[in-house]
Amino acid sequence: MRIGAFHFTPRLVPTVAAVAMIALLVSLGRWQVARAGEKQARQALLEARMQEPVLRLSAPIADAAPVVYRHVAAEGRYVPEGQVFIDNRLHLGRAGFHVMTPLRLASGATVLVNRGWIARDAQYPKPPAVAVPEGRVTVAGLAATPPARYLELSTQTVSGNVWQNLSFARYREHVRIDVMPFEILVAPPAPGLAAVEEQPDAGVAKHQEYALTWFSLAVTVLVLWIVVNTKRIA
Repeated sequence: MRIGAFHFTPRLVPTVAAVAMIALLVSLGRWQVARAGEKQARQALLEARMQEPVLRLSAPIADAAPVVYRHVAAEGRYVPEGQVFIDNRLHLGRAGFHVMTPLRLASGATVLVNRGWIARDAQYPKPPAVAVPEGRVTVAGLAATPPARYLELSTQTVSGNVWQNLSFARYREHVRIDVMPFEILVAPPAPGLAAVEEQPDAGVAKHQEYALTWFSLAVTVLVLWIVVNTKRIA
């Protein structure tokens, strides 16, 4: 193909390589756009649910969808033997644990309460000692669900009461307590613990920046392909 003083002749190998690379980069960019959209949708849902009245938990709830991101309150007794520690959780740049304790309501239903974050200490990988209140307690906070996808650092995902990640199915299997499919991020946190907050909009800008990077690289590859296959007519 002749364009003015230039002759454009696409060669097979560079063309195939360029098409494959552009397809990959565009796919990565679209994935980042989708991830940003998911987080924006979660943020919109959070803001809407935050305006709803406090939901008082009494009977078992089988579906977390209508509850997640709502302010909830519950009254019952903690089950100390069901307490677990979720490892590798960061707070202000420090590694520690989320302290998860089941709360049994008067109806017999049980919900996991995220009582807060605590730093690792000298006895790590064992968790620090965190006392469980006795008697009837009332807790309040935000209903949330842990990430559906997570990274397991080893095949030993459960070591006693120290876990790599929280999965309600895993909890029911190992602890033998039928908890509801959401946790309560209690506020204020238990004494000596730091609050765990839900921030579903965190990272939206990062995904948008990554998407722009991938799309820009795709355009760069396209331009390079054109340049490589274009020669000035002597």
